[in-house]
Amino acid sequence: MAESWTPTLEQVADHIPTRTRPTEPPGTDTLLGTFNGQTTPTAEQANRQITAAVAEVLAAVGGTIPAAPPHLATLASEAAALRAAASIELAYPDRQADVNVYEQLNARAIAALQRLIDAVNDAGSGPEGALMPVWAFPDPPRHGDYPL
Repeated sequence: MAESWTPTLEQVADHIPTRTRPTEPPGTDTLLGTFNGQTTPTAEQANRQITAAVAEVLAAVGGTIPAAPPHLATLASEAAALRAAASIELAYPDRQADVNVYEQLNARAIAALQRLIDAVNDAGSGPEGALMPVWAFPDPPRHGDYPL
């Protein structure tokens, strides 16, 4: 079952627009903005990368994205889109520059995933989340219980 926040082909293509050039006619500079049967990768191949990226995001956050607050779904979708875009760049390199693009996309995907993990962890912590201090003190020593 696909998650409601699963990124679309267009959302992934937004991160790697040059991958949406059609293969026919050769040498065209037209960018389609999505993947289809004429692009490399095809829509089917890109969807497999998206499915893997969604599974990776779910694994990182414990298997589910909470319904509230609603911005978590947006963060999850962006993290999965970046992960899928990075995976596509690594899976279909045409030149060394594609590997460099992968490294940049991978760094962005890692940062987006960490933002999502932090937001999920903070979701039940009130409006300030992790910014609120948590105080903890050790038990007093035995001599601290006696009046002096």
